[in-house]
Amino acid sequence: MTMKTGKISQTAWRRSVGKQFHMRRPGEVSQLTKESAGGALVSPDKEGMVWAEASAYGRAGRTGFYAVLEAAGNVAAKGADPAGISARILLPLGAEEETLRELAAGLEEACCEMDLQAACIQGEVSPTVRCPVITVTAAGRMPSDVRDGGGNFGKSRMYPGQEILLCGYAGLEGTIRILDEAEEELKNRFVPSFLAKAKELKKDLVLPSAIETVCRMKGEGEEGEKKPLVSAVRQVGSGGILAALWDLAEMSGTGLEADMRSIRLRQETVEICEYFQLNPYQMTSAGCFLLAADHAEKVIEVLEGAGARAGRLGVARAQNARVITSGEEVRYLDRPAPDELAVWWEGRLSGERI
Repeated sequence: MTMKTGKISQTAWRRSVGKQFHMRRPGEVSQLTKESAGGALVSPDKEGMVWAEASAYGRAGRTGFYAVLEAAGNVAAKGADPAGISARILLPLGAEEETLRELAAGLEEACCEMDLQAACIQGEVSPTVRCPVITVTAAGRMPSDVRDGGGNFGKSRMYPGQEILLCGYAGLEGTIRILDEAEEELKNRFVPSFLAKAKELKKDLVLPSAIETVCRMKGEGEEGEKKPLVSAVRQVGSGGILAALWDLAEMSGTGLEADMRSIRLRQETVEICEYFQLNPYQMTSAGCFLLAADHAEKVIEVLEGAGARAGRLGVARAQNARVITSGEEVRYLDRPAPDELAVWWEGRLSGERI
């Protein structure tokens, strides 16, 4: 059934959105509104609340999953426990109600996997968009031991001498989203077993719970006081790992040295990016994080205990130079380039094969 321009009808909302969501966190987040607007995202006590917003666009039903992943991951990176989300779905002219249903299912899948409550889901058919766009706001509360002198997550700063760790795989989110959108085309290039394995890579995305765990951990300081294991956590989002390294150094006022060979890529990412002539190091990577730490081994142990693969990537330096090495090759980090998934979509929407 084709939907009319403007806000989706109450009938369509109840049929395709409201019936899919479930109550998970009573007392923390109000129940999903049946009016498609006005739901309370958090409980009245807003002390220590953290909010983050993220958007994703695409035609695949799981598009909203990645907006939730990024928004909730950014809340967790501040040391807070993501509790709930609100979302707004913009659909192009001529959109079918089945598309709305599939996109809502992707949001509910994320909420189920990350133990989040959907508080408000809005939808609208707009003449200003060419493919669905989902914007998600996630919220959570920072625990009192983190909030009250327990960390620097509001500042998210790394300091010279700290090690830079990478948790997760660069370019993985973008790879999975391209596979969601272009599976039929990729079937002409790759064998079924390769694509089946690529679909399973979703399990390697780092969920907010793993990052929240390490944000709460403390170790011994120089004088025996307890201090956070990490001083900065940054999710690798739009622009990829190279943009995230630049941004982390920029907001910290430091330089860095990073080893390109230590940036983990899945082989499926390498091959799909090669097919579409994309740079995986500049590919959106929600579900992948950079961390600055004094106690690298302990942080890696905690992350891997939470099911998230992590390793050393480099070190923060006092000078401003941002150095990337690869064996004997040395170069300097450039300012962030356009995200490669956005470049890929630009080509598709203009009718050109990338």
